[in-house]
Amino acid sequence: GADYLSLGELKLAKEYFMKRVRQAPAEANYYLGEIAFKEGNMAEAKQNFEAAVAANPESALGAIGLAKLELKSNPKAAEDQLKEIQKKNKKDVTVILAIAQAYLDNGMKDKAMEKLQDARKADKKSPYIYIFEGDILAKENKPGDAAMQYDQAINFDASCVLAYMKGAKVYEFINRKTATDMLKKAIEINPEYKIAYKDLAQVSYRDGFYPDAIAAYKEYFKGGDYTVEDITYYASAEYFTQQYDEAKALINEGLSKEANNFVLNRLSLYTNNDLKDFPAAVAAGDKFFSIQRKDTVKYLKQDYLAYANSLSETGNKTKAIEQYKKVAELDPSNVDVYKEIATICANEKMYAEASEFYKKYIELASEKVDAQDFYQLGSYYTNAGRIAKVDTVAMTADQAKAKAAEYYKLADGAFATVSERMPDSYLGYYQRARVNFELDPESEQGLAKPHYEKTIEVILAKGDADNNKILVEAYSYLSYFYYLQYDKTKKAEDKANVKLYAEKVLELDPENSNGKALFEFANGK
Repeated sequence: GADYLSLGELKLAKEYFMKRVRQAPAEANYYLGEIAFKEGNMAEAKQNFEAAVAANPESALGAIGLAKLELKSNPKAAEDQLKEIQKKNKKDVTVILAIAQAYLDNGMKDKAMEKLQDARKADKKSPYIYIFEGDILAKENKPGDAAMQYDQAINFDASCVLAYMKGAKVYEFINRKTATDMLKKAIEINPEYKIAYKDLAQVSYRDGFYPDAIAAYKEYFKGGDYTVEDITYYASAEYFTQQYDEAKALINEGLSKEANNFVLNRLSLYTNNDLKDFPAAVAAGDKFFSIQRKDTVKYLKQDYLAYANSLSETGNKTKAIEQYKKVAELDPSNVDVYKEIATICANEKMYAEASEFYKKYIELASEKVDAQDFYQLGSYYTNAGRIAKVDTVAMTADQAKAKAAEYYKLADGAFATVSERMPDSYLGYYQRARVNFELDPESEQGLAKPHYEKTIEVILAKGDADNNKILVEAYSYLSYFYYLQYDKTKKAEDKANVKLYAEKVLELDPENSNGKALFEFANGK
């Protein structure tokens, strides 16, 4: 119990001493008073110290506690009392250190250090002398010096669990392996010392050794003395190792105790989203974003992304887009986030939204933008057009056709930029041909014609046989286009072109049925 108090584990220490009040009332009440003092509850501290003295009028600790409360308001009387107590307990290191602590807790460090020297004179081999000084150095942010004192404590008492625990706390910022070795040693000395498992778990968690953290948390939780904060770290470790079911069970336990816990609600959103339980993820997201938070507590990019994904998967695309926009607002200077969001939207087949985010990226990235970016933008516009074309639920057939045409024209503009920037590549010309075919699916206006012709020209100039399929597509289009022209004009020139391009199709694909049909037509068969 005293160790737990020294380690700052006030809840656990209090539980321990509450159980010990009947067996050791003087000692237990003194420590309960110390806990109340640390919690800032002076009235309760006084009651406990008085109870300690009442249980044993000779209790040095209880009397020290009462004097401690008087050090500021009645310093002379309090100091006289402490001197008197020390006279009667000259060789008792525990009593002398309690007096030193009384001074230290009242901001009287010089007096505390004098008493520390007195304790050293009483028994220089007591590990608690070095622990006391190590604690002072640790609070002064001198981890190296503090570590030396804790090492000294172990040197004088190799079985002092508290020295290993304290040493681990400072070594975790100096040498993680030394810290974990010290904690394992503490457990080896006293396997029932459950708090050592907690510290071992926290050191492992902080450094990203999540499986080690999980193993330690499992042992610690067997004692049943864990807090919601402990649950949060344990659940996080399970989540980061993709043990989603285990994480969810812990999250639910934590939320049953603290429903508005910000981090647990965040983890609930993440975990349900990764488990693909999207309705549960949406509910968790709704709750998470409704929790009141301090200005210092910020939302993360992943918060919005997980919520947006679950909203999208449950059909609420509009609200999902709102979340994606918030991701961009988190860091307006990070232009790449628009590209990332566009990719996410595209993966969810939200091509219209993907094109808007990618367009924004291109506008903001300026010099970073290359032909590939315009190609990607064109692809998003093309897919948005294809979806709009068949969307007769949200609009009439004519409106769907008009909306699709709008996207195809935007795609054509993007692919035109690709051709301008990469004139020796067929990609821009070919994609322009395809979107113009979408704008003129009956080929009556020949909108795709100049682009297919340019595609053929560039591919032939490079002599790339891998693009034969594209050549077949281009020749097929031209042969059919001239077939339609001949039907209108009856000009021999148009019929000759039907034959010319049909032959080219059959050269590359002899079994092509359309090529055969057009060739036979051109030959009058």
